[in-house]
Amino acid sequence: MNRSKIPVRYARALFLFAKEKGLLNALAEDVKVLSGFFEASPAIIPWLKSPVIKMDDKKELFREQFEDALNPVTFKFIDLLITGKRENFFPDILRNLKQLHKADAGIKTLILTTAVEVDDSVKQKLSLSFSKKNRSGHEIITRVKPAVIGGFMIQVDDLLYDASLATELKNLKKELTGQLKAGVVKRDTE
Repeated sequence: MNRSKIPVRYARALFLFAKEKGLLNALAEDVKVLSGFFEASPAIIPWLKSPVIKMDDKKELFREQFEDALNPVTFKFIDLLITGKRENFFPDILRNLKQLHKADAGIKTLILTTAVEVDDSVKQKLSLSFSKKNRSGHEIITRVKPAVIGGFMIQVDDLLYDASLATELKNLKKELTGQLKAGVVKRDTE
């Protein structure tokens, strides 16, 4: 089996089961808790992947940390992952669960890339503008990329609106070099 398909299949199976049982909100909360745990303790991931660590020790860690904090279905799923020796896919499964939840809820992700950090008022204006044009929920992720030079880029799904100064300069360069080459050719033919 292709290893990249494993997290997708496990995430989809858990998501569909939770949806069938009416537990999507509980699952979404559990995913936040678990993601926060992995972000706060990055050393856990190599520990989980280690074949030297016993399965019972891995299960005990999650039992101590999450038995009372997670929905029983999510906790049983973790136990299943560890028993099936799939715990090394845990972060990827969580990422896929987040994507499935956002897709099911109709939440779009807007990625705003600028040369400098933008303030909250710019994010609010972008949010309002997107809300007027689309009837779906959304989240805004901002990225700072100095290579943009000025302006901005907005990506939603597979669509990219590029109003960056860097792109404008590239386009101008292409246009000017194209005209210069055309001008040289005309002089040679005359």
